Amino acid sequence: MTTSVAVDIRGRSREVGAGLGDRPWLTALRERAAELAEQLAWPDSYQSRPWKYYDATTTDLGRYPVDRDEAIATTVPDGVTVTTLGFAEGRTEELLAAQLGRAVEPGTDRFTALHYAFLRDAVLVDVPANLEAAQPVRITRTFEGAQLAAPHTVIVTGANSRVTVIEEYSSDGADILAVPVAEIVPGPGSEVRYYVVHSWGPGTRAFAYQQVRAKERDAALQNLQLVLSGKVVKGQMVSALEARGTGSELLGLAYGRGEEYVDFYTLQDHIGPDTRSDLLYKAALRDSARSVYYGLTRVGLGATNADANQENRNLILSTTARADSDPVLEILTSNVIRASHGATAGPVDEEQLFYLQARGIPRPKAEAMLVWAFLEEVVARVPDEAVREELLAKLAEKVERTA
Repeated sequence: MTTSVAVDIRGRSREVGAGLGDRPWLTALRERAAELAEQLAWPDSYQSRPWKYYDATTTDLGRYPVDRDEAIATTVPDGVTVTTLGFAEGRTEELLAAQLGRAVEPGTDRFTALHYAFLRDAVLVDVPANLEAAQPVRITRTFEGAQLAAPHTVIVTGANSRVTVIEEYSSDGADILAVPVAEIVPGPGSEVRYYVVHSWGPGTRAFAYQQVRAKERDAALQNLQLVLSGKVVKGQMVSALEARGTGSELLGLAYGRGEEYVDFYTLQDHIGPDTRSDLLYKAALRDSARSVYYGLTRVGLGATNADANQENRNLILSTTARADSDPVLEILTSNVIRASHGATAGPVDEEQLFYLQARGIPRPKAEAMLVWAFLEEVVARVPDEAVREELLAKLAEKVERTA
């Protein structure tokens, strides 16, 4: 029987802030979050949609130190400003103060409250108006040793700009609780492509939160969550399409082995008129791996001419793997172009296997070809060929290593 240790959240939060020399605005945010973290219970799987399939109440904060630094490496193309919290000043500090905790709020649940209470660093990507970045912004974060990790990313873009951001998380085999948060604020007519690679260690439980607030006309986001490893990888991805003509494309891909658990909740929230969203999440599962998808497409009263699609596909490659899929539509106006959803879960198609075998391809090779085609479809939506090939190479390495 495991005994949980009581944690002085406010005291530990103040120690983190004092060690980092917090500015007054960050001190206020941290204190509010710490207070919420002590007041809030762990998310309830019976009452909270995003936690329908995962029991968070067994989380023991006493196991996770909060005084470890993360290793951050960045590659920055010309014209883009990338700043970490400790070096922010002037405009970059003003942007962080204005945006940190606005899209993903501290009170979302207890995990987000803990994130802001123990925040050690944040990366701000600032893209000026009318810039089309020639190369991707790259952010690599590495965590070592048992800890509560709270990586934070803020992406702010000016009008009519284009940027690709590739962020990769990795950790060693230690018992790590990670709560990554990303807040994306695109300017009018701008496009953000934000690709996240989850390469967590076998002892890491990661609970990721991401929200785009498309408050400016014709802003767009393409997001990919590529889950390659981790004991538990659970995410909440929200696209709030508030202004006319805004859009999002949410992509997710997981290849699970052993007892890996992948669980995503998505919200395509159509608020303004003429908005569009598309979603494709896929998982291929071997051994005793499990995937969960709970997706909500909401079309509000003011979201006339909304065009929304949501698909979740799961490939079951063993008798002990499991996939749960729960797509939901909430439509409050009849004036829509499309609002569709679909979900499937099952093994490799026997007819397709027979077709390939009839042409002399051995069954194991034929199955591998069909699995790869299933996975590749998601990454194929990435428009930049070099980035697409890079992501496919990472996926191929995982598939080949565990085949």
